[in-house]
Amino acid sequence: MTDPHQNQDPHQPQGQYGQPSHPGHHQQMYPPRLAQMGFFARVFDLSFNHFVTTSLIKVIFVAILAFQTLWALITLISAFNTSATAGLLALFLVPLGLFFGVLLTRVWMELLIVIFKIKEDLGAIRNRGGF
Repeated sequence: MTDPHQNQDPHQPQGQYGQPSHPGHHQQMYPPRLAQMGFFARVFDLSFNHFVTTSLIKVIFVAILAFQTLWALITLISAFNTSATAGLLALFLVPLGLFFGVLLTRVWMELLIVIFKIKEDLGAIRNRGGF
């Protein structure tokens, strides 16, 4: 039995079942001019041929987590300043709310990335002449 990976380029990313994860990945989906654009040039690219979301997603995620954590701390402190009962109730509910907020933020960010990956894959199919 032969190894299915034997004749493939070792530098080519592998997908499921040993197939290249992005066939034709060497073809650019964007014109060379856009592929070489800097961050600020891409932000102000009015044709929207290149997206900045994928390069900013980590920063956005961390910023949202910081705001959620700040909200949780302020809510917890405010609850204890209101009354001991409210503080004890907040001691249970605030971490639970923070957990679900982080979870929903993560799911939302993953959905955004999936949408962009679908767009990239469709572009690769189009470049191959698939449709």
